[in-house]
Amino acid sequence: MEKEISIVSKKAVADRPITIVCLVLVFSFVAFMSLRPEATLNVVQKMFDYTTAVMGVPILWFVFVGLFVSLYLAFSKHGDIKLGEGAPAYSMFSYIAMMICAALAATAVFYSFVEWSFYYVDPAFGLEPFSQEAAELSLSYAFFHWGLSVQVIFVLTAVSLAYAYYIRKVPVLRISAVCEEMLGNFKYKKPLGKLIDGLTILSIVGGMGVSLGVGIPLISAGIGKIFGITPNFSVNLIVLVIIAVVFSATSFVGIDRGMKRLSDLTLYGAILFIAFIFITGPTQFIMKNFTYSLGKMITHYADMSLYTDPIRDSGFPELNTIFLFTLALNYAALMGIFITKISKGRTIREMILTCLGGISFGTWVMFGINGSFTLHRELTGTVSLTAAETPQIGLFECFGTLPGGNLIVPIVFTLVTIGFLATSLDSASFTLAASATKQLDENGNPNAKFRLMWCVALALVPMSIMFAKAPFTAIKTICIVLSVPFLFVIIGMLFGLFRWFKEDNI
Repeated sequence: MEKEISIVSKKAVADRPITIVCLVLVFSFVAFMSLRPEATLNVVQKMFDYTTAVMGVPILWFVFVGLFVSLYLAFSKHGDIKLGEGAPAYSMFSYIAMMICAALAATAVFYSFVEWSFYYVDPAFGLEPFSQEAAELSLSYAFFHWGLSVQVIFVLTAVSLAYAYYIRKVPVLRISAVCEEMLGNFKYKKPLGKLIDGLTILSIVGGMGVSLGVGIPLISAGIGKIFGITPNFSVNLIVLVIIAVVFSATSFVGIDRGMKRLSDLTLYGAILFIAFIFITGPTQFIMKNFTYSLGKMITHYADMSLYTDPIRDSGFPELNTIFLFTLALNYAALMGIFITKISKGRTIREMILTCLGGISFGTWVMFGINGSFTLHRELTGTVSLTAAETPQIGLFECFGTLPGGNLIVPIVFTLVTIGFLATSLDSASFTLAASATKQLDENGNPNAKFRLMWCVALALVPMSIMFAKAPFTAIKTICIVLSVPFLFVIIGMLFGLFRWFKEDNI
């Protein structure tokens, strides 16, 4: 009998009530947005405007101070704490590759080419649009928005979860479980935990809907360029089905055999693609602009972090910095849980520095080379990305200036984009399944069929929006509004973490 109980205890057990409630809420929202898109957009936009007005400045301070907290945790005695027994589960390359692919997705692949154009057309600090000063600062702002600041949010979430899971032996990778453990005998910790689970799941589903909303048109544009067809609903639907099959298959076979291999291949492909642009593109300009932009970002880091534009009140911080930070908060649970899962055998120092340095450096290289390439085409008048009908069309026109730019380059770019998107969705399905699981199996994994169910749900959300021809804006904005409570959750977990350090004499 004891043996049977032991075997049963090692099986993953799903939390069906929270799963059902969240799925009903998600698809109710999608249905309502499909039937009344304008009304939904108006309500959601008002919620977003109010949220950023009230919470914008606290979020800026949290991210700015959070960098110093992260560095303290890495270089203090706490950084020596080893997470789990044995050697690291993955090589450093695979470790970084999975982090980068999960964090960046297709969204960053696309924005690495076009993000600078937003700050060239509408620059910060009162600079004149399309001026030399705006051009010089444009890539620096992209470095800032996608670099250390975003990773800080992921690190501060992951370090609390990892300590709870590997050192305090909290049995499941659920933010709610960690919070409940930290709350001790607090009377209402169970209802609060359920609320956190619900927010986690809804935010991740919404966030991945946004990634698909960016990735699908981009991949469709690539397919249209390759085969000489006009992207339409049918092409978008085929793309979605292909991506769903890829990330469902890798998800079902598990992280070791699925996501690890796909993320390795994707990163190799991305490195080769970026190297090709660097070699065949304006190499000298890329090196100079990358170096200058990185230096400008470093020297202006505090200014960018705390820029609120109180005198001009142009709305730049709200539309850009605060918006991207709240979007990162939306991914905090996903990245925190996933980084914890793949960090077994690492120290807290390794986990923090790999996330801060590895993802940021990979992002800077990608944005530096890709963004400098398209900026050069803009400044020389070869292709005007800012004047293109859509950024996607402008991007493929820029590709056309490279050797093989009308066929080979679009093919490689499309495959790399699919890889980034599939691996990000794979990590999302794991996080969703873990967040809706009462008990993980002996390897720390949720049930494979349960993960597959979440893969289907992730695909159905954007599919239903596309079918109804409704905008992705509402999903994008509502998930950001939902993400703001994670600011308080992360802060609460950090207080709990330092209390545990004290209790454990670490």
